[in-house]
Amino acid sequence: MNGLYFKDLFSSLYHNKVRTAFALLGIMMGVASLVLIVAAIQGSTLRARKIIQKLGPDSIFIVSGKMGAGPRHRTMTLTMEDVKDISRLEGIFALTYGLIKPVRISAGKYAKTTTSFGVGPNWITSWDYHMDIGRDFTPDDFKNFRKVCIVGWDVVNFLFPNQNPIGKVIIVEKTPFRIIGVYKRRGKTPQGRNMDDRIFIPYPIYKKVVFPLKEDNISLIRFRVRDMREYDLILKETKQILAKRHNLKEDITIITPSLVKKVLSMISASLSMFLGLASVTALVVGGFVLSSIFYINIYVRQWEIGLRRAMGATKRDILIRIMAESVVIAILGAIIGTVIGLIGVKIVLPLLSIPVVYPVEAFILAVLFSVAVGLIASYAPAKKAAEFEPVKSLRSKV
Repeated sequence: MNGLYFKDLFSSLYHNKVRTAFALLGIMMGVASLVLIVAAIQGSTLRARKIIQKLGPDSIFIVSGKMGAGPRHRTMTLTMEDVKDISRLEGIFALTYGLIKPVRISAGKYAKTTTSFGVGPNWITSWDYHMDIGRDFTPDDFKNFRKVCIVGWDVVNFLFPNQNPIGKVIIVEKTPFRIIGVYKRRGKTPQGRNMDDRIFIPYPIYKKVVFPLKEDNISLIRFRVRDMREYDLILKETKQILAKRHNLKEDITIITPSLVKKVLSMISASLSMFLGLASVTALVVGGFVLSSIFYINIYVRQWEIGLRRAMGATKRDILIRIMAESVVIAILGAIIGTVIGLIGVKIVLPLLSIPVVYPVEAFILAVLFSVAVGLIASYAPAKKAAEFEPVKSLRSKV
């Protein structure tokens, strides 16, 4: 009996496929937007966690120039004097600094462009790198202007495939440097930059032969805070030190985990507001369209409804039948809308540099919202259909 009921229900929807398609359309668009909202929020949260993890929750990162351009494209406004002043702060450790420049490296017949860093002491510790083979820089490497370097595994695998790189010499621009260590793989940054395709060189020799500068300018300063309870105080003192030589709004950018979280939250909120408005609008419009189509549908099917009543169907049966049709349309709309939304997630989120996530909650929300909209939109038409007089309805086709 139930099988015949559902077969008849789906047959009725198929027979009125144009009206069914229009009813589906509004639901689908609303659900697709809803899926994008949930995915964007979860993706932004995931991205914030990744950035904070890479940056370090206890770190303070200062870069030359205004936010927007990458460190390689900024005007170098920071100096070694800033490093000296910051080093006097109590409660900090792993203070380091650096210059950044794309360089051409080669070894034998192999050559490529990579990102080079002229780094200060504590670079490996400050940025939470871990040595895989070889050793870290020593004070003598800086003091004696030694031509040594630490590289990532992508550099090693390109220049020295299937070889032990320790002690090997690579040419950086025109200067030979000896590899003393290789750090463990780090993967990519949240922005997609390869962290394993890098070369670190002590700042003194780097500034002399790789990136000659007359002044002691640097691209960035970074340090970590020992006690997180003192984080805000140390950040305040850092800003006071830097304000003596710099315009904090124009010359430098201070990046903290809270700033990263705030920026990403703003992006997520803006996206959620836009998509939320689109989703609500689509669902409301879809509800009105669904209601209007069902109003038209019951009058088109008035003879059918009258026949059902004449054959023993009660008002309640008619009410349930019409609302069941709306629930089927809502569920189909939710499924198709979810698929469209997931396709949109795969296309849209990468364009916004947001990690792609496929939230299960989105499908559950989609079904619940769709069914709710379907029931609300179809109740009035269904109630109207249930009130049709059987005899009058049957005469409508005569």
